[in-house]
Amino acid sequence: MSTSGSGHTTQVTPVVTRLPEPRRASTPPTIGVLTATPWEFAAMRALLDRPHNDEGTRNDPAHYVLGELPSRRSGADHSVVLTQLGRTGTDAAASGCTNLLRSFASVKLVVMVGTAAGIPDLRHPERHVRLGDIVVATQGVVDYDHVRVNGDGVQPRRQFPSPSPRLVRCADRLKADELSGEYPWEEWLGDRMPANLNGYARPRPGTDLLHDHTGRRLKHPQRNRTGHRPGLPKVHYGSIGSANRSLRDAVVRDQVAARHGFLALDMESAGVGSSCFLNDREWFVVRGIADYADSHRNERWRHYASLAAAGYVRALLAECLPVEPQYGHDELASAAN
Repeated sequence: MSTSGSGHTTQVTPVVTRLPEPRRASTPPTIGVLTATPWEFAAMRALLDRPHNDEGTRNDPAHYVLGELPSRRSGADHSVVLTQLGRTGTDAAASGCTNLLRSFASVKLVVMVGTAAGIPDLRHPERHVRLGDIVVATQGVVDYDHVRVNGDGVQPRRQFPSPSPRLVRCADRLKADELSGEYPWEEWLGDRMPANLNGYARPRPGTDLLHDHTGRRLKHPQRNRTGHRPGLPKVHYGSIGSANRSLRDAVVRDQVAARHGFLALDMESAGVGSSCFLNDREWFVVRGIADYADSHRNERWRHYASLAAAGYVRALLAECLPVEPQYGHDELASAAN
């Protein structure tokens, strides 16, 4: 309360400062993108158009970035939400995926992108995976630790849910384009590499070293037999093994890969696939190869591999028609009120 010079009393209304509501895109996100590490998150964020931060919903500890990516229909970009998991592992991936779907109920399709361990194959050069390559899980993911062990050996307990049919078709179109010499993801690895990404250039070729289980250096098959072009990643299409296991043993790696026919191994995809299956959403996985799951594992290739995978995801979604929200706008509005 204050008193004016004329002796009248003036009531002062206290000012209440309200925190701004989290900014939401005018179009609700229909595609969620998950990463496991800071360098994977930074690579994918750098390739988003018009990115901005979002805090998700109450009781969700994750940090989100909303943005856009081109679709197959001109002028109708995908609305995307990107996040980084709290830690690595299938459990963390399942939890992070579920939180994203709870905070953004409109998301219909989830893409896991980042790095993985590649499976070298000296006996079958056409399947030989090298550092910096991209592995696209068109044939799905196998949780290779979810097994039944009996007198007949080790058997998977149940079949893993299939990846998004629409993105498998989009990957098939990109594969066909490669036969015509088109590699749209490579533009982000050269002249159009984001200027704010430090340390994401391709490492020197001499750092792609392969060893056997004794530590002896092995020679990669000749490039004309593997299909690798100098200084550029090869894209492999097939299956990825996933489990809560950080493999650093070439013998175990080769045993697991031979049993299932894997091209790569990771620690998150099984959690994402399971969460999406239980929440009735589509899912897909793209991985850049950062190591060989052996005792010589180092961090030299992880940044480049992250950017290669992110560039492929952008090219993949550019082949995909706009995705309809999981729920209509009216349902989203009622849920918010």
